[in-house]
Amino acid sequence: MISFTDQDYRDLCRAGAVQAEMGGLDEKRHAAILRFWLFLLGGIVVAAALALAMVAAGAINLAIWLGLIVLFFGIGFAMKPLASLGREIKTPVLGALAKKGGLDYMADGFAAPFYPDARQALFGKWLSSESFSDLFHGNDQDGLRIAFYEATLRKRSGKSTYVVFSGQAYAFQRRARASAEIVIVPDRGLFNFFKPAPGAERVKFECDPEFEKKFEVYATEPSAAQLLIGSDVRRTLLELRQAGKVFAYVGGDDAFVAVTGKNRFEPGGLFRSTPSDARIKAMFDDVCASAALLERLKAVLG
Repeated sequence: MISFTDQDYRDLCRAGAVQAEMGGLDEKRHAAILRFWLFLLGGIVVAAALALAMVAAGAINLAIWLGLIVLFFGIGFAMKPLASLGREIKTPVLGALAKKGGLDYMADGFAAPFYPDARQALFGKWLSSESFSDLFHGNDQDGLRIAFYEATLRKRSGKSTYVVFSGQAYAFQRRARASAEIVIVPDRGLFNFFKPAPGAERVKFECDPEFEKKFEVYATEPSAAQLLIGSDVRRTLLELRQAGKVFAYVGGDDAFVAVTGKNRFEPGGLFRSTPSDARIKAMFDDVCASAALLERLKAVLG
């Protein structure tokens, strides 16, 4: 079981790598903010100069578009110093905290655990982009694989792109192998005639009208779904649903649950002057909350 105590927080604040990174935080933050404004003002000046040149040449529409494009890239470059500093701050903190919990931590550049099997059933096959960050993974006390991480999934519709999911993914190897493929998605209203998995049938829970109103359950073996999705599972999913959309997939040995939520595991806004221990505490609390939710999901779905 992954759990953290107040002593773990105090030890984290005293960790060498964490202290070294937090020691000169204010100086680094001021330098990053200065670079932000320099890049931003530079982008505005260049965008304005190009726009004026295009207007003088009679290309007003081109002037508008070119100015906006240059300004967009200017803002992107301006944000880079702050994004880089944010990563420098959180990596040693989250790495040390993961080690305390017997886990490994990866900031990015990883293949999302358990996600490929659940992807199409939960989110469809037309996603245009997927990004993952802040992976905590390892094995529990029984040697079963566990993981939680951030995920953002987008889909393109015509010329527009919208977010399909943004939040945390919780995945784990179950103690017993499932013979059925079970998919739980938010209620889709009139579009509930689309089956999320081949051979899956709609499973209704008329005994729980609140759950039935919020979720749709599909399974290749309806009786197995009725057995697995008991009152504890339904109550847990309904509680999570209050904060946003919830998706769940059970297949073979594994379970995968995606919970909509704010971006976690961050040191807080760097434009604000915040004490270092408060930034550490914010990241500590996020990891504690995610670890506790993973344990709860394992208890009801494992």
